[in-house]
Amino acid sequence: MKDNLRVYKIWAPMDTLWVEWAKPVLFANAPRSNYFSLNIPKIEWISEAAKDTMIILDLPAGEGVETSLALAQLGYRPVPLYNGVYGPNNSDMIVKVEHLVSALYRGAEILSTLQLEATAPPVFMLDSNRMEGSGKKPGKYDNRWCVFPQDMPSASYVKENGIRKVIVRGDEIKNDLSHILKRYQEQNIKVYLSRDNADIKEINVVKPSGFKSLLYRFGVITGLTRNGTGGFGGKIPEPTQSSSGGRYYGLG
Repeated sequence: MKDNLRVYKIWAPMDTLWVEWAKPVLFANAPRSNYFSLNIPKIEWISEAAKDTMIILDLPAGEGVETSLALAQLGYRPVPLYNGVYGPNNSDMIVKVEHLVSALYRGAEILSTLQLEATAPPVFMLDSNRMEGSGKKPGKYDNRWCVFPQDMPSASYVKENGIRKVIVRGDEIKNDLSHILKRYQEQNIKVYLSRDNADIKEINVVKPSGFKSLLYRFGVITGLTRNGTGGFGGKIPEPTQSSSGGRYYGLG
């Protein structure tokens, strides 16, 4: 399946309740290799889709796609929320996303065969590697990214659509996600964490530094690289010799 627009529309059909939060940037370029195969897991930590439950998968690379497809088979609607770009050169990207892009394309073939309700409860998909890797280095393609509260539905929208419970599937609650979950919890939406095969446990999300601060978003963005399409990703310029003999770096 090579048509990137068609693939994106399978993951983000326009007539569904949560499509507004699906991100298109990772679908801009087709995978350069079909080497990776899917390994859809057997879901043992929940048994069926619940209308009052939202799931957030904070899993590495293609594992989130594979798990989302397993949850789709139970009746959940996968929502790809990947904000980072698939860079032009695999070896130079700070966050490796080849497996992730390949999984999205291969997974579209499976997802297109499922009959999901337009109002099916959502599974938001994040890459837990989104902030992994070193910072800005000349010659590298900085596609690190994060999520902001504006990237996910508000607590009021979630409650209006019957969601009372959020399960995060991942090793931990990362700082950027805590800014969203704390808002949910303040509106009496319960938050749970599911690690590997451990029991699902309700958690109290610790209020993060800069919570609801207008400067939080600015501070985060200045450490990453944005591009003209609104996503995160851009090549860090090589240092250039100035006329005065000094070296400087262009804006990344």
